[in-house]
Amino acid sequence: MTFEYSTLSVGQNIPVKAFFVDVNSAMLYANAVEDSTVIINKPNQPIIIPPMAIAALGLRGILDSLGVPEGALHSSQELNFHGPFEVGSEFHCLATVERNSVRKQSRFVSIKLSVRDNKNNEVLSGTTTLIIPINEGN
Repeated sequence: MTFEYSTLSVGQNIPVKAFFVDVNSAMLYANAVEDSTVIINKPNQPIIIPPMAIAALGLRGILDSLGVPEGALHSSQELNFHGPFEVGSEFHCLATVERNSVRKQSRFVSIKLSVRDNKNNEVLSGTTTLIIPINEGN
């Protein structure tokens, strides 16, 4: 996907696909980042997903939607977790452009995000900033 970053305007929503988290995908994340806390699984209670797994999947959805080119950097993020995050939930991410500016040969795009579970509870909110090298067309 080719995206014209120079046309992103403050307040513009970025469509992000919903994502579903099952036990297998949560365990794959925990293993990939060597999360030793494992998935919280208590009898007669929902299985809880590591919070950063939701952040990573939400950010991946934003990056996929934008079609971020090679060489881009994820420079910062500030996240608030309102969990818990239950296995078997579908999550919906709303991403909104908060800033789009150019410095030297880089474009700085800040995105406000809100992730809601299948009960429409906000489980994560925050901002993330991407630094995208300026090439022709972005």
